[in-house]
Amino acid sequence: MSWKKKLVAGTVAVGLISGVGLTFASASEDSPLRQWYNGLFGNTQQSILADNDANATAAFENWAANTEQLKAGAGLKINETMSAELTRAGAEIMSVKESHLASLDEDKLELLENMNYQVYQHIFLEGYFVIQNQGDAALGAVRESFRDYTSETGQAAVNEMTQELTSAKNSAVSELESAIEQAKSELSAQLAMEEQVSRYNLERQITFKLNDLRDALTSIVNGLVREQQNIITAKALELEEDAKASLDEVMNSIND
Repeated sequence: MSWKKKLVAGTVAVGLISGVGLTFASASEDSPLRQWYNGLFGNTQQSILADNDANATAAFENWAANTEQLKAGAGLKINETMSAELTRAGAEIMSVKESHLASLDEDKLELLENMNYQVYQHIFLEGYFVIQNQGDAALGAVRESFRDYTSETGQAAVNEMTQELTSAKNSAVSELESAIEQAKSELSAQLAMEEQVSRYNLERQITFKLNDLRDALTSIVNGLVREQQNIITAKALELEEDAKASLDEVMNSIND
């Protein structure tokens, strides 16, 4: 019980005792009225104290139950927030991953689509034109006497060129595949690191949010308690004034 409640109760008790003293100051210790009053007072005392004990027990049990319900509600809200944040963060991580994969696939497809044209345009055609020009020059110089020779030499050159270009193409493809795998590996490693950082940051955000929720709940509960305290204090003052007025009315009506 707060000191304000104790003060109000003490004030009412003093008023009652003072009234009784004034009323029965002239009564004898063993008078029939005194005996009757003592019996009535004893019964009233027992009834009030018994009711007060039962009311206090029920009130505090109800208060404890309501506290547990408040605790359970707070835990439910915290878990709901955690679940929502996990879902949102997971979706964001998946979105970033899919974006990187799409970008890599786009670059890979573009390179593959242009590879054949690039090899043909910048390797095969250049080599082919060199061979044709050299062959035509040689053919013009020794067209008749070296027809068979130039034909054999040209064919050998074509065969060698084909082998070299095929080897160059295979080497280029192999290097490109290795580069793609390296890119995948680097992206995977970077994404794994980003995932760890994101998980750590999200866990910290959950902790921060839990702290905010605890502070908010404490503020709400304190505000509600202050509101009820003000109501109780105001009601106590109202009842105190009413009791005083009733006592004054009784005293004023003694001679009626």
